[in-house]
Amino acid sequence: MSAFGHSLARLLKSGDVITLEGGLGAGKSTLARGLISRILEDAGLASDDIPSPTFTLVQPYPWPDDTDAGREIWHFDLWRLDGPDEVIELGFDEALSRHAMIIEWPDRLAGLLPAEALQIEIEPIDDGAARVLSIKGGEAAGWPERLASLAL
Repeated sequence: MSAFGHSLARLLKSGDVITLEGGLGAGKSTLARGLISRILEDAGLASDDIPSPTFTLVQPYPWPDDTDAGREIWHFDLWRLDGPDEVIELGFDEALSRHAMIIEWPDRLAGLLPAEALQIEIEPIDDGAARVLSIKGGEAAGWPERLASLAL
């Protein structure tokens, strides 16, 4: 899961939304940490402390580029939320307009999920020794073409 996150990180652009679905222990946080660590490493930043935002609900990480030194990637864990109103209070609109997002438990978003989001569903198999990923990406965001460049 971490290696897939590393690969996915090189495809990420400002404004992207990646959702991670799956049961407890499916590997959502591992995938998110792999993606975030690659982004931090590529920016020359420390990547050794990437906590799950289970209790903070959202954790931003710096992701500067030449045109936006304040750009970030936001990692949301919506497990403890009851609905989309609470997501708005966390700064969802700000993140959507400027940053990139990784969202665990996206079902809490209801109608807020952008159509161009990359949706990844993770299903453990073989008693958790392996995972099956179902990936669906919005064509408007170019996800099918971007994903085709990955060696899966």
